[in-house]
Amino acid sequence: MSVVRRLFSSTYRQARKAEAEGRFRDAAALYAEADLPEDAAKAFLFHAARATDPDERVLAYRDALRWLPEDHPKHVEVNAQIGLALLEAAQSRGAHTAEERRRLEEAAERLERAGKPERAATAWELLGRPDDVARCLQAAGDVERLEALLEARSAEAQRERTLRRHVGDYEMALATGARREARDALRQALREVPDDAEVAELLQRLEARWLPSGGLTLRVDGRRLRFVAGPELVVGREGDLPVRGASVSRRHCVLRRDGDALVVQDLGSRNGTLLRGVPIDGALRRSGATEIGLGDDVELRVDLAGAGLAARVMRGLDRGLEVLAGEGELPLHPADATLSFPAGHPTLTPGVGGALLGAQRVMAPIGLLRGDVVDVGPVRREVAE
Repeated sequence: MSVVRRLFSSTYRQARKAEAEGRFRDAAALYAEADLPEDAAKAFLFHAARATDPDERVLAYRDALRWLPEDHPKHVEVNAQIGLALLEAAQSRGAHTAEERRRLEEAAERLERAGKPERAATAWELLGRPDDVARCLQAAGDVERLEALLEARSAEAQRERTLRRHVGDYEMALATGARREARDALRQALREVPDDAEVAELLQRLEARWLPSGGLTLRVDGRRLRFVAGPELVVGREGDLPVRGASVSRRHCVLRRDGDALVVQDLGSRNGTLLRGVPIDGALRRSGATEIGLGDDVELRVDLAGAGLAARVMRGLDRGLEVLAGEGELPLHPADATLSFPAGHPTLTPGVGGALLGAQRVMAPIGLLRGDVVDVGPVRREVAE
């Protein structure tokens, strides 16, 4: 069909009518049917210019491109418009999903090819690609933004170096048993980079393993050994020496070292603290090993040990539980090591042979955490609580 015949065909007249009525997408389809590609592209461009939704605008520009030859003067301009529409969508909605980021990357590339490096820089910036941003700003001659970017990158690099240093300090301290130093390193990292979720999670996991102040329970060869800082033991369901039983009160009695004597004092328990089956009244001094009853169903054997106290549950639900209380360093027999509570935190100090903390040979004091496994000589100790 000749150009003249196409121009005066009914399809062409319908397209012109649709265009006059503002139905540009319908007009474009009719122009395409009439074999008038440039008119179809022009109608799609009119439709894009009137579209308020960025996605609809992008679709119309893409349709226009299909009808424009590669060497058409408007080809570069339409590519730029697609890039701008994609960028506008990302700025209003964000670029969170993989598809949204792909579309934003397409926007940056189209804007660069279309000779709009300033807008391309904005798209690359939203994608977090500073090298591409710098390239575009340099092409645009935007010295002010480029200098600001380089300054921000320098500050970010400094923060990254500081973060790596603190995390490295944390990892080294954690592996060698310096747990308070490990916690301090993470806290310092968060002060400098407060929005770092990974560091916050590391600190949360570390603090979840932190033990209550002044006490520690170890598992050794199937036995439970408890260590308590201080010269006295509160015995009860919620005491330093926690024992369970129907006749045991929350805080049942207190055992105290007084020189070479053991002092036993009931704390107003419901079922009494018994010596040889007789309830005691107030505080009672004893010398040597003493058997104490907590009501009817729990019995302890208590003795002086070094400068502290040693107790063992002889009868009851916690039968076999052993406790050592004292100030300063408590021996970890039979191993060459001691346990102490500086600032309330349980700390194992190995002897000349050191200790294995996991797979790491450690010679320095080890701040213990819940879940630690420590080998001292042939004896393995697991931190229970």
